[in-house]
Amino acid sequence: MRLTVEVPYGDIDAMGHLNNVAYLRYLEWARSKYWLAMLGAGDDFWQIDFVVARSEIDYRSSAHMGEVLTIDVHVSRMGKSSFDFSYRVTGPDGRLVAEAKTTQVCYDWASRAPKPLSAQRRSQIEHFEDEASRR
Repeated sequence: MRLTVEVPYGDIDAMGHLNNVAYLRYLEWARSKYWLAMLGAGDDFWQIDFVVARSEIDYRSSAHMGEVLTIDVHVSRMGKSSFDFSYRVTGPDGRLVAEAKTTQVCYDWASRAPKPLSAQRRSQIEHFEDEASRR
């Protein structure tokens, strides 16, 4: 899935570039958009049935206020109860700004416990990934 975000003034640090903590918010926004689009859930955030267990970001170049960044996000691994999102953030000129990966653990909000990645959810992800690759 491909999304764009314009870097606002509030995300700029004292050095004049996009602050490192803002990237985590952008990744959160991208994976939320991905998951809700995959489920056809609109804006029902209770349909997000995972928690983030790990985040890693490699910063490749600076981004600045007003730049429109492109975020490509896809599921790159599925395990028994966890899966990874991989992200690629590029600038308006096509330069690589950041590469990232987050590991999510499937979670049952009612029992407040991890749960397996179901065959149904696995199938939904595979179908969504297949559809996204055709666009």
